[in-house]
Formats: sequence, structure tokens, C-alpha cells
Amino acid sequence: MRVAFYEKEITPPLGCSIPGYFNERLGSDVKDRLYAKSMVMEQNGVAFAIVSVEGCGITAAFREAVAKRVEAFTGIREENLMVSFVHTHTGIPRMSVTPKSEIAQDAEKGYFDVVTRLIADCVTLAYKRLAEGDLYYGCGEVYGISFCRDYYMKDGTMRTNPPRGSSEIERPLTEIDPSLPVLFVRDKEGNPKGALINFGCHSDCVSGTEYTGDFSAIMAKELKKQYGDEFVTVFIMGPAGNVNHFDVTRESDPDDHYIMMGKTLAGEAIKVIAQAKSVEGDVLSVSGKWMTINSREISDEAIKNAEHIVATIKPIEGVKIDASGASDQDQYNLSMAKSLLNAAKGPKSYDVLIQAVRMGDAVLYSMPGEPYLQYGLALKMKSPTEKCFITTYTNCTVGYIPTVDVLGNDGIYSARVGANNLCREAGNILVDNLAEMAESIF
Repeated sequence: MRVAFYEKEITPPLGCSIPGYFNERLGSDVKDRLYAKSMVMEQNGVAFAIVSVEGCGITAAFREAVAKRVEAFTGIREENLMVSFVHTHTGIPRMSVTPKSEIAQDAEKGYFDVVTRLIADCVTLAYKRLAEGDLYYGCGEVYGISFCRDYYMKDGTMRTNPPRGSSEIERPLTEIDPSLPVLFVRDKEGNPKGALINFGCHSDCVSGTEYTGDFSAIMAKELKKQYGDEFVTVFIMGPAGNVNHFDVTRESDPDDHYIMMGKTLAGEAIKVIAQAKSVEGDVLSVSGKWMTINSREISDEAIKNAEHIVATIKPIEGVKIDASGASDQDQYNLSMAKSLLNAAKGPKSYDVLIQAVRMGDAVLYSMPGEPYLQYGLALKMKSPTEKCFITTYTNCTVGYIPTVDVLGNDGIYSARVGANNLCREAGNILVDNLAEMAESIF
């Protein structure tokens, strides 16, 4: 099989909006440069590419711009291209219609036209460097850096991100998935070229207004120290809609918490690579499928309630609002009410691209939006091979995809209308279709 990697810097100008919070933040400095990183494979005339982008969420227009240029330069069809975001909350600005300040609008002039071309070129430049390589697979486990962020409270309610150290917390709603699958590539001379690495945890360790790829950026730097400056780490975010980086039993985390996480993941990846086994079967097969998934139904009562909140609560500029509403409950409710009303005006369905890629005896799945970790575990159970990679925030942003048991619970942020946009059955629909696609290529 022919394989190649490439990476390009995509750090935006200062002053660009940083997505990921309810409040606008403007980039003021660079903590770590931002990158797009690609891996391209080709076998018997079939080509596949994945590009990982250090941003928070991808729009359909963004993906289309990248895909069109990639196909023009390489011939790789859109169904054979995954455009995946690592979901860093300190990454590139988001292409959206959300009103932005004059400073952000000025800083972002022309940026999206340039960055989509840079990302597409990252894929093209990897394609131009395709060469015979050897693939190795291994899977490790990492504990103590990812935690379920939804909790049962002692009063019988559920809550996202309850106050740290609260005596009212009973237990998390679910366990986490500690798996760290790695696909490691050497050239025919034995030189390390790059790796595809998968882990599920919200990439939100660093707040503030400095650009950074968060913990995965640190992991990539550490792996360069081990395997050389030309080594490229393509990190893909696993299902982590309900997974955070902090333990609520701790009062706080140090400022360098993301560095610790990155080094922990890199250390485990190095151990995995040392024991990795050759991928069996020189096979590359891609199954891509466009699906139409209905939007979540919104009741008239919910719309009226949201309209009442918007009419009665005055927005306060500069107030920090978090996903649990702990900073200011009224402002949080106002933000969620606006999101609900926007969702009510939105499309009745979403067109999503999902993919299953066979790489020897391993498989790579793509999922849109922010699925809960339970859907990743369900897909692994149904997969024709245990050697699984699942990338989320891929090809389009459709909000959270929570499990049915939490829907309708206002204490769970991702279960509220506006935070999630797809119908109740969306997660299971995606899992079932991806499993069927994988079966068809194995």
C-alpha cells in the first residue's frame, strides 16, 4: 500500500473569533501554532484521504470548499475524503452566519478562502508524496485524563459539569472509553513517517484567547521528539460528546494541564508503537454514504417558553457562561432559548456524509457532530474487526448526538434543543448504517 503524510500551518490572524464558548473571544496571542495534518493512502487505483484540522467545528460550506479543490488536484472524490476537526476550543474561527464583532470581521477577511485552500493543499501535497509503506496497528489504554461530564445528583436530577467538589454529586452517568488505537507507518527503509491516533475527550483544556491545538498538539510535538521533526501525527477525536478533561472531585487544574494530557497520550502511544503488529492484508476499500436525517421535533410549548425568556431576560455583555449555567443561570437560559429558536427556524433534516474505510484488517469510521461515547462503544461491538478508529466532528457539524435516556433533561446541556439538532434515533441510525457499510467491505 502507498501511504504519505503532510502538515501545513493554518494559524489565523490575531483578532479572529474563537469558537467553543457562548461568548465571543478574539484571538490575542499564539500559545501553539495551528495545523492541518493529512494522511493519504492508495492501493490498486483506490485513493483515500483524511485531514485533521485544529478547529472546533466544520460547516458544510467549509467541507465543500476543501473537497472541491482536493478533487481538482488529486481526483479523490468527496466520498473518499474525511475532513475532521479536533474540536479544540482555541482553534481557527468558524465559518458561520453568527454575528461577529467588527474586529473579528476585519481579522477574518479572506481567511476562509485562504485556509480552505491550505487544508486542501495539505491533502494534495501528501498525495504527491505517496510511496510504499508498512502499516502497524496497536491499541493502548489511558486512564485519569478523561471523565464523563454528565452526573446523577443526589436530589435525583442529572447535570452537566456540576460545581467541582460539590457534595451533591452522586456518580457519573457512564464510564469512559480509555482506548488509544494507533496506526503507525514506516517507509520501506524502516523510517517512521507518521501515525493516525484516536482518543475521545473534549479538547477544551485551555481557556482564554490564545490559539492552541490543545492536548493533541502537545502529543504531536512529543512524538516528533521521539520519531523526528518530519513525523506527522494525524489526531482524530473519538466520540466525546459527554467526555471532559477534568475530574469534578478536584477543585481546579493547573494551567499546564493540557501539556500533561498531551505528554501522557504521547507516552502511551510510544509504548503502543513499540509493540504494534503489522496490519494484515494489503487492502484499501472505501464506503461513503450520504444520509438524510430528520431534525429533532420542537414543541409549540417549548418555542413559546423560549420566546418568553428572550423577551424578559436582558443580555449582559461580558458575562462568562459555561455549559452548566453555573456562572449565570439566567444568561445561560437566554443563550439556550436563542439556540432553540434558531433550531426551530432551521432545516427539517440534515444531509450527512458517513464513511467506513478498510485499511487491511483495520477500519476507520467517520461520524458527524458530537456523538456520545456510548455510540462509539456500540459501533465497536458491531464492527467486523476490533481494530477500530472512529473520527467525529467530521464532514459536517450537526450538534451533539446524546443518548435517548438524557433527552428532555434540561440539566444536561447537550440534551437541550439547540445543543442537539438531530432526531432522537440519530445515534443508533448512524451506528447501524456504519456497521452495515463496514460489513460490505470486509
